[in-house]
Amino acid sequence: MSIPIAPETPDPNIDQPALPPVPGPQPQQEPPERDPQPMGDPPCEQVPRKVKTEKF
Repeated sequence: MSIPIAPETPDPNIDQPALPPVPGPQPQQEPPERDPQPMGDPPCEQVPRKVKTEKF
């Protein structure tokens, strides 16, 4: 039984760590505000998309 419980434990752990890293995503939320503006410019859309891919 301990085997199935072990895999389940990592799942909740992944969610918990995601909350603490919130400070990291906060800076990313600031750029999203600029995204809506660039959205009007097609060339700008491609630039933000590449930046997001690098962050991931």
